[in-house]
Amino acid sequence: MAQAQQHRLDFDGEDLQTRVVQDTVYWIERAREITGASARRLPVPAVAFDLRGRAAGQAIFARRSRDCRIRINAALLASHPQEMIAETVPHEVAHVVIYRLYGRRARPHGKEWKALMRAFGVDPAPCHTLPAEPVRQLKRFRYACGCEEPAFLTSIRHKRAQKGTDYVCRVCGEKLRFADEGAGS
Repeated sequence: MAQAQQHRLDFDGEDLQTRVVQDTVYWIERAREITGASARRLPVPAVAFDLRGRAAGQAIFARRSRDCRIRINAALLASHPQEMIAETVPHEVAHVVIYRLYGRRARPHGKEWKALMRAFGVDPAPCHTLPAEPVRQLKRFRYACGCEEPAFLTSIRHKRAQKGTDYVCRVCGEKLRFADEGAGS
């Protein structure tokens, strides 16, 4: 097989999202060279920049079709482009490759994934060390049941309860009833 082109880590003035998509193609092609897999077996996944919170990237797998896509945290990409392009993109591509080759038999950060990361020349660290935006704090609503202590539901579950979803106490098993609106924290 042809020698892999040198992967470049400079991106002055380049659109970062375009660069991530280009690098996704690069790492998929590199994985094809390493594994001998065909383009049909290892297609280039779609890339979305809609991930929020603490995660830098995420590989998503469709169970039935075996389609894959990669989600990238745009805020972390903007604030830490070097680390995201050098580490997160190959990390997520490696997840896609291992899933396409081994299915769900392979562990997410297992030996196959680590071997591919080493073949990429990237440290096989399972987590990033970038400072990320804090996880959003959800408002909590007080609910009552047969216990002396109140139960609290997050705003998401509270909204579902208001629409008819029933929740039960973990301790007594009784249905939770909304206590009052002013008691949330």
